[in-house]
Amino acid sequence: MNQLLLTLGALTLGGSAAILLLAWMGRSTRGRYGARWRCWGWLLLCLRLAVPLPLIFRGEAQAPIRVDIPSPPPAVQPITPSGSDPGDLSPVQPVQPVQPVQPVQPVQPVQPVQPQPEKSSFRPSLPLILLGVWLSGAAVVLAWNLIAHLRFLSWLRRWSSPVKDWDAVDAFNHLGDQLELHRRPRLLACQGLKVPMLAGTVRPAILLPQGKITGEELAFSLLHELTHFRRGDIWLKTLALWVNALYWFNPLMWLMVRLVERDTELACDEDALRLLSPQDYSGYGQTILTAVARLQSRKENTHEE
Repeated sequence: MNQLLLTLGALTLGGSAAILLLAWMGRSTRGRYGARWRCWGWLLLCLRLAVPLPLIFRGEAQAPIRVDIPSPPPAVQPITPSGSDPGDLSPVQPVQPVQPVQPVQPVQPVQPVQPQPEKSSFRPSLPLILLGVWLSGAAVVLAWNLIAHLRFLSWLRRWSSPVKDWDAVDAFNHLGDQLELHRRPRLLACQGLKVPMLAGTVRPAILLPQGKITGEELAFSLLHELTHFRRGDIWLKTLALWVNALYWFNPLMWLMVRLVERDTELACDEDALRLLSPQDYSGYGQTILTAVARLQSRKENTHEE
């Protein structure tokens, strides 16, 4: 128990230093080290923090084995009567006959003493209390994320349907071939959705708003989401949420989730732009800015309500 708490403390201190370092790199070395490299850093950090166990398992130091060698018995000296010469061999006196031993009276059996029940005096120690608080907090954060995910899946099953626009399907298949995706997500249209998005880890799907985006905006949006799928960014975000649940007591872990979200978006844009010509950079950037503006307006409307 103590070892687990010490490991948690060491990991959260080391993880905090790594988070601050990656956050500083995102501000000061953005041109030299792109978001893709920071995503690799986030992945390695989350993998290390995902299992709070010591890096090297060291067993307790074994005490040296002591072997006790018995000392030889002392030499037995012959017993000689006091006041006599050892060389004097006088005749031995006859031994008196031994008196018969009187029979021993049988001893009455002793009644066993009934043990008195001891009063329970359990008092939880400080490490046990800290462990309980940590587990309770982690369970609450995990339950919150799980409930939110289940509600989203329920909403998705109710309001989503396969895309019937053949132009969108053709653009989806063309971009999938261009990205060399042998396994592709589902393409669904969802009511009430403001911007396209990639959702799902086990059964991923690209969700499109119904009848709101067409033409070049649709192509750039599909390119962005398919690039997310090819990069596996949704797995990195899920891993970051798991780490955040384990280290919920550290405010920097909550900041890490936001930084992972930011860097995965930037890295996705970097990879997508490599597939486009310089003439398409402006259109792609305008599509992303429009999607961000729609999300901001939705958040503001939600807060006002």
